[in-house]
Amino acid sequence: MPLVPLSWALRAAGHDVLVAASENMGPTVTGAGLPFAPICSAVEMPEVLSYDRDGNRTTMPREEEPLLQHIGRGYGRLVLRMMDQALALADQWHPDLVLTETYSLTGPMVAAARGIPWVEQAIRLVSPETIKKAAVGELAPELKALGRTDVPAPVLSLDVCPPGMGPRALPGTTKMRYVPYNGRTEKVPSWVFQEREKPRLCLTFGTRVPLPNKNTVPGGLTLLQALTHELPKLGFEVVVAVSDSLARTLDPLPEGVLAAGQFPLSAILPACDVVVHHGGHGTTLTCLAEGVPQVSVPVIAEVWDSARLLHAAGAGVQVPWTEASVETVTAACTAVRDDSSYAKTARALKDEMATLPSPADIVRLIEQA
Repeated sequence: MPLVPLSWALRAAGHDVLVAASENMGPTVTGAGLPFAPICSAVEMPEVLSYDRDGNRTTMPREEEPLLQHIGRGYGRLVLRMMDQALALADQWHPDLVLTETYSLTGPMVAAARGIPWVEQAIRLVSPETIKKAAVGELAPELKALGRTDVPAPVLSLDVCPPGMGPRALPGTTKMRYVPYNGRTEKVPSWVFQEREKPRLCLTFGTRVPLPNKNTVPGGLTLLQALTHELPKLGFEVVVAVSDSLARTLDPLPEGVLAAGQFPLSAILPACDVVVHHGGHGTTLTCLAEGVPQVSVPVIAEVWDSARLLHAAGAGVQVPWTEASVETVTAACTAVRDDSSYAKTARALKDEMATLPSPADIVRLIEQA
């Protein structure tokens, strides 16, 4: 989904765009109005991380650096599932350019094999280099067959991290405004346009943390349910932005919870004062684009750096997942609500992001690359 705005900017400029991804991404892609071509059967990242390329069960490390390497090798193995069909598609469709995100190395591997230029779009505040190096290392045999030791450099590398959040753009990168796309909006709820009587808090834990019967993060569902009941007691009006099926497990909603269900965040965040979330890249960047201070409870190691950067910038508070409880999360929520500096910083970053080149501006750079 993070590539949808730039994909549509390219289409609006008259270019043909075809999205190649796993079979289970089809509804998301076509729901965004983009053409779709599957290049492997349905696959989820937790499954890829669980087995090495020989089919042996892997062990998830606990320390951050080994864990990032483990994730990177998983991204490399994901390429192995897609490579053959991706090459066949390239031979049939003859693209002039490949657009991909930082860790999706199927694109640059196809670019290397067929001599096609490629553009990289970051979809994170921080993209740990450890992950990419491990992914490239996992693909060493395939790269060797191409006469390479690394994937080729992109003709353009796009960075969406606001300059005010820390390090300057890396050499060779171009800043681009992050434009949120969080899925189709059937209808914007009427309460979005109404005056709120209390501070409004959006509570969302993404798509993987609190899944009933398939809870990939122990304690995720329990914490979500507890926060749904405790946050209204602290004077918040709460909106629980989760899947409709998960929302049904929260019934009956306690007093003080305005709504629960599937809402594209960019449609409802302008009517919220605080967001509590799982540290996901898209959620973090959408909150920044809308100028809403955050309480980030980062779950997977891939997002820990981004949560730390958010905390250091003063646009929110980080509560590490290992320390997450009803007490620590609610304390962070009240701190963000009661200290106006968080909202002030969030608004300043929103204004800064608005000055960056839009996806439409970037199309012209791509055409010249």
